[in-house]
Amino acid sequence: MSSTNPTPGEAAPLHVEAICGGVPTPLDAEEIRVTLPNGIVFHLSRGLDPAGSVVANIPSGGPDADEFSVFTLQPGACNMLFINAERHPRRTGEGSA
Repeated sequence: MSSTNPTPGEAAPLHVEAICGGVPTPLDAEEIRVTLPNGIVFHLSRGLDPAGSVVANIPSGGPDADEFSVFTLQPGACNMLFINAERHPRRTGEGSA
């Protein structure tokens, strides 16, 4: 997968490659939605960290659950990856996470 190296404050898109039949298709996106076979959809988006991070919003118990989980993946020193996890209540009237 290619990587972008934006200057601080620059809003670079996520760069991903979708692979089907061994053929990669590169995509730049502001948000990526993944639909699992059971209908649950989770979202990947760019984090607020200027050094680069990815935020994954994942429903805890299905698309209509009262809570959803948020995972933030951040690059660290020495080829390490930091993962932070939080659980948030769904706000009234909010669509599926």
